[in-house]
Amino acid sequence: MNRYFPIVTVILSLSVFVCLVGAGGTWAATLGSKSVKLLVASAPGGAEDMSARALAPLLQQKLNTTVSVENNPGAGGKMAFEKLQKADPDGRTLAVYTFPKSIILEYMSKTNYRTRDFTPIYAWSKTWPLLVVHIDSAWKTFDEFVKAAKAKPLAGGVSNLGGVIHLVSLIVMDDLGVKVNWVPYHSSAESLTALAGKHLDFVIALTGSASPLLDAGKIRPLLLFSEQRDPYVPNVPIPKELGFGLPSVPSIHCAMAAPNTPVPVAKTLERAFVTATEDPVFVDFMKRRKMTVDPVTSENLGKMVKDLYPRIEKIAPALQGK
Repeated sequence: MNRYFPIVTVILSLSVFVCLVGAGGTWAATLGSKSVKLLVASAPGGAEDMSARALAPLLQQKLNTTVSVENNPGAGGKMAFEKLQKADPDGRTLAVYTFPKSIILEYMSKTNYRTRDFTPIYAWSKTWPLLVVHIDSAWKTFDEFVKAAKAKPLAGGVSNLGGVIHLVSLIVMDDLGVKVNWVPYHSSAESLTALAGKHLDFVIALTGSASPLLDAGKIRPLLLFSEQRDPYVPNVPIPKELGFGLPSVPSIHCAMAAPNTPVPVAKTLERAFVTATEDPVFVDFMKRRKMTVDPVTSENLGKMVKDLYPRIEKIAPALQGK
């Protein structure tokens, strides 16, 4: 055996160790020694909260510092966004939430922030809205639904006023040119239960929310508002397949930093989120909740923010109940 082999092996091992420590050290040096706080714009127990808590220990490993979760459900999440607006631009305070909730709130009430001022970091999942009817409904296809909706106003359930489903429901029906008698609910679970009890004509809900009643055979999906089919509801058509040019506004779980966060700090955070969301532990967490890891870079997230403002501007009066 070559007598230099053990020495070379030790040197290589030490080199790898130094590189790994150096990488972690560089990340820590970029952010400093203080802990990172994730401001969750909802109460404990929801999808936003669970995502943040699943990511926190993984981010902690990547950033080599403590990562905590702070729930800020007040005013529909507005408190979290206003805290982020005033936070130091050091990368130590992040908002973790469902986009585009922050922009919707800007049009529904007076806010002391602007989403366009935030520093986009990363988004890790997209969940698409689904239009569902009761299993006994006479409408078997989306075309049949549209014809009925144009003949007379239908009763539709809208949940979480100021949330993504509220926005999508208004945009879609506006594009279809139909009027709806909207019935407000506090959650998708409530509106879907009402649909299962035949108190509504239809509901638009995220696939994950609708899954229990879909699996139980209580409701029927007619259309997925997406640009591609969802692996968890593979037989549900999308608008372009049926000749409809309807918008696709997904529910996106994302992280944003304070305004004017330096580029090196933002990129450090983005790298940490990339590696955390690729971790098998997190991927399994998402699969168990029928959610797919679908990354959106900081650049593309920023573009989505910019592009969505004019679309929401168009339906602002409806959001405000006018």
